[in-house]
Amino acid sequence: MADSQDALVRRLVIPVGGGASTDGDPANGAATGSIEWLHFDRSHPDTRALLLTQHDVDNLVVDALLADETRPRCSVFANGVLLNFRGVNLNPGMQQDEMISLRIWVSDGRVISLRKHRIFAVHDVLAELDRQLICTSEYHLVNRLVWHLTRKIGDSLAPLGEELDEIEEAIISGANDTLRLRLVEARRQAIVLRRYLAPQREALARWTEVQADREKTVEREQSRENIDTVVRYIEDLDSLRDRSSIVQDTFLALLSDRLNRNMFLLAILSAFFLPLGFITGLLGVNIGGIPGTSWDWSFVSLCLALLALCGVQLWVFVKLGWIGRVSAQALTKAGRSHDEI
Repeated sequence: MADSQDALVRRLVIPVGGGASTDGDPANGAATGSIEWLHFDRSHPDTRALLLTQHDVDNLVVDALLADETRPRCSVFANGVLLNFRGVNLNPGMQQDEMISLRIWVSDGRVISLRKHRIFAVHDVLAELDRQLICTSEYHLVNRLVWHLTRKIGDSLAPLGEELDEIEEAIISGANDTLRLRLVEARRQAIVLRRYLAPQREALARWTEVQADREKTVEREQSRENIDTVVRYIEDLDSLRDRSSIVQDTFLALLSDRLNRNMFLLAILSAFFLPLGFITGLLGVNIGGIPGTSWDWSFVSLCLALLALCGVQLWVFVKLGWIGRVSAQALTKAGRSHDEI
């Protein structure tokens, strides 16, 4: 019996219109004018059996509530509404973009919720009920759960935006492999969050229609606010994804410029030493007839000639704009363009 009790994490009877929420025996049900909220641990082996004991939950609903893989949804049944929403994972040691699901079954006077990992939005709603905040209906209770779930998603977007700002500033200062890894991770988080929030918006829209059909005017407006918040977060994620693409393009451009400057320097050095190498190689062949072999000042004269040749090459390179003032202007212009990006 103790294991069955562990499967039921929390059971509350919530008075409609205000008052203190109370725990109670699930077998007694909820009194008239109150809402029964059952919160289960989805991973517990006794959860299925406990769900099947509920009078308004059939095998099809239980299978949907306990499915291993699912996506945000809102499905209307004859005796209730099945909801599945996603939220960020705030549990220690787990990544926030590992979105965890909150499954909900809503029927007349009853809300059944299931989770596998701890969901902090549920604790926020429990804290509100402990402060005796008014809960008007089971739809209101679900909307409060969704609101806290959505708000925590928004809280996770702010650090993501700040991380992207830091990466952008650091890349302008000097690109390196560490920044590239941070940029890839930021893009991955934005993509994962966007992937779950898009269908969640559709599920909330369907949930709003259900409340409108049942003439839940106040609850419908609450649900619309949740939709607006999710849409804003989706737009923020789209903006973050676009910014990360621009930052990545800037990163690649800086790497390309650095490579081009290095290749340009190597090309200048190669062009500078090519004539010198040609002359010294020609004079170093081991055959007869090489001039100056019998003159003591031949080596000194050759060195002076090579130095003169170096001076001529430098003058030619400057005139061609390969080194000196023109190259400095080009590099300054490139750096200014990156700062504007």
